[in-house]
Order: sequence, then C-alpha cells, then structure tokens
Amino acid sequence: MRRPSFQFYPGDWGSNSNLRRCSHAEKGIWIDVMCLLHDQEEYGIVRWPLREIAQAVNCTIAALRGLVTKGILKGADTGQQAEPFVYVPRSGRKDGEPVTLVSVQPGPIWYSSRMVKDEYVRTIRGESSRFGAGDGETPKASPKDAPKPPFGDGSSASSASSASPNTSAPNGADAGASPNGMSSKEAIFRIGVPWLVAEGANERNVRSMLGGAAKQLGDDAAWALMQDCMRERPIEPVAWIAAAINARMPAGKGKGKQSRHNGFDNIDYREGVNDDGSF
Repeated sequence: MRRPSFQFYPGDWGSNSNLRRCSHAEKGIWIDVMCLLHDQEEYGIVRWPLREIAQAVNCTIAALRGLVTKGILKGADTGQQAEPFVYVPRSGRKDGEPVTLVSVQPGPIWYSSRMVKDEYVRTIRGESSRFGAGDGETPKASPKDAPKPPFGDGSSASSASSASPNTSAPNGADAGASPNGMSSKEAIFRIGVPWLVAEGANERNVRSMLGGAAKQLGDDAAWALMQDCMRERPIEPVAWIAAAINARMPAGKGKGKQSRHNGFDNIDYREGVNDDGSF
C-alpha cells in the first residue's frame, strides 16, 4: 500500500544549494517529478527513460536534463551507467558504516537521493509500513542490522528484514513504553539525548532542556513527549520540544508560578539541573 502523502520541509527546500540554482519553473517540474517518484513501488526511484518521465509530468526533456545537470534528479538514461549513491549515517557526531542505497547499474533509472535516503532511514528506524507502525507491529532492524542489498536493484523499498528479538530501543511509535530495564528518566538521557544529538542539536543544551522537561512535567510525561518528537521528526526538534513542553505544562507551574502561556522559554528550567542533565 502506498502512502497518500510525503513530508515536505520548507527549510530544507529553501536552503538546498542545488535547488537555489533552479528557476521557479524548474522547481515546479521537480515537485511533479517528486510526486511521480513517491508513487513508485521502489520508493523514490523510477525506471523509465527520461522522455517517458517528461511525458508523465508534461514537460520537455530539456527541462529534465536541466534538473539532472544541477544535481537535483539523479540517475542515468537508457544506454548509460548510473553512479552509485552511498549514504553515510551519523550518530553521536560519528560517521557510521557507509551504505550503498543505489548500486552501479545500467539505465534507465532515475531517483531523488533525499527520498531514497529517507525511505531507508524510515525502514531501519522501525516504521514498518509506509504509513508508520501501528499498535502491536514489530519494529524493523536497527542500523546495525540494516538490510545489505541496496535500493535500486529491483527490490521493493519496503523489503527490510525484521528486528532481532534483542532490539529494545523504542522508535517513537510505542509512546508510553520505556525500554526493557530502563526507567523513563534513563530512557530520556540514554535514548532521547543521543537521538537529538544525531539530529544536529547541542548535547549540553538538550540535556538541560530534557532535564527541565522532566522536572516540570514528570519523568513519564517527558519521555512520552520525547517519543512524540521521534515519531514526528520535526525539522527543528529542539524548538518543537520547547513548544510542546509549554503546551503540556500544567497551568501555574514553573518558577514564580507562571502560567503555561508565559512560555517555557521564560522559565529558568536549568535551576536545579546539573550540566549533564541530572537533577
């Protein structure tokens, strides 16, 4: 079953250097191409000649070649050889083992590297269907156990292997639960903090913020909030968490008995919280 929609990040769209080289007309064509790629069994990949893609999105072949030249649409046409697409995951400011998502192969094959990468990340983070894992569904493999065959070899993007029985880290789809052997407080700092750091946040800042969230909301509520953030994957997770804390804070709680509407950012949530986030 195909997803009815895909996430769009305005910040990423506006800051992409290749897209900024494109005209408004080319950006409009690229949106149509993305919709076409979204509708494929191999998510983000289409194995059509360039002329057929042009027919499908009602544009000229020259316009599509402009997107290829500017590094937006990637791949190779009939009679050409596609270059490999290698993704290097990062966690805790360290590079992981490179993963080949699209192998060297003859065309035609065209793809969006962002869509292919996001589908791979979504698969290994445990969203076992393209609509997200539901209650009772088994999370997928961790990055260590990720499927080795690359996307773009003819297999479906949703064919990842299931997780091993020892997989204990939640993926945000099981809100309210904490990993085996961990309290909610431990999960906040042993899972939530590394996840936010991997998303580009400053470790000391997020430790203080999550420590403040636990202090204001309680450990269980703060962990549930963190899981909601992992599930939603907002483009600015720290800002999302700050807003969520403010929205969930009971009225009148906080330094000086401030109202929740005064804003979590106005509260000195570091009071009583150590640099490592403990309190």
